[in-house]
Amino acid sequence: MADFDSIPIIDVSSLGGSGRGRRECGKSIGEACRNVGFFYVVNHGVEEGLVRETFVLAREFFALPLEDKMAVAMKRSPWFRGYFPLGGETTDPEVGADPKEGFDISLELPPSDLERAPFAHLRGPNQWPARPVRLRPVFSTYYEALSDLGRRLSLAFALALDLPETFFASRLDHPTAILRILHYPPRTNLPDMATLPDVGCGAHSDYGYLTILAQDAVGGLQVQNRAGKWIDAVPLPGSFVCNIGEMMARWTNDRFRATQHRVIGRHAGSRYSVPFFFHPNPEVMIDCLPGCLAEGEVQKYPPIQSGTHLESRLREGYG
Repeated sequence: MADFDSIPIIDVSSLGGSGRGRRECGKSIGEACRNVGFFYVVNHGVEEGLVRETFVLAREFFALPLEDKMAVAMKRSPWFRGYFPLGGETTDPEVGADPKEGFDISLELPPSDLERAPFAHLRGPNQWPARPVRLRPVFSTYYEALSDLGRRLSLAFALALDLPETFFASRLDHPTAILRILHYPPRTNLPDMATLPDVGCGAHSDYGYLTILAQDAVGGLQVQNRAGKWIDAVPLPGSFVCNIGEMMARWTNDRFRATQHRVIGRHAGSRYSVPFFFHPNPEVMIDCLPGCLAEGEVQKYPPIQSGTHLESRLREGYG
């Protein structure tokens, strides 16, 4: 099989319909997941104005004084919600802490539901900053819009794997999804610039089910093919970059690829991105799917609940 040298662009508008177009879209997404692990989606139905406002608010939040951002520091939350400063995450231990800052929210349940919810420790309240004042309503709306998109893409996954169309979507009605905003400051603003690697985010594969990324025009995201070559995921207006994570790779016995990627830190100005890490309901068991284990083939991964997998990886990154 020839290795990839570009990332497929897939029009997903037909997922809202039925018949041949829907099946063809599922086939295209399945091929991308098997051969590349990454794909762009266009005509996805998420309002462009909502995406723009999310980026505007991200810039406003990261422009706040550090003390304001640290008032909602992730270290204050037992649920891994809130702000992490420069160097607060390490994606590649060989490179060291990433020269980026971020802010996370996730699905929060009211206290009355929290006590009886499975994996309640992943369902606690978000930490919302006092400013910008529109951050909470806009991010909450964006979270729901991306959850809806993730469920639609999940129909394509099911079609590609010859499963009932709602197989994945039915396991994503109360996901443990994480919405994150990221800021990569200009290199000239960082301490010890001479000793920093030429990387804004170290090489890694995502640990979840599906990532849906909005990136600004600065670029820097790269995807590694089987030959070890780094392929640029250039920003395409109106698109999202989607990729498979380790949880989905486990589910499919590596039929779908969790591909290594990184962010190169060559930007002269700031870079902003908004990844949405879409994970199943926490009680869902991630076990090898029917049709993903050929006769005589060994199952590569033991079964694990989605919430257990997610918590272990969060503790590795932030614990």
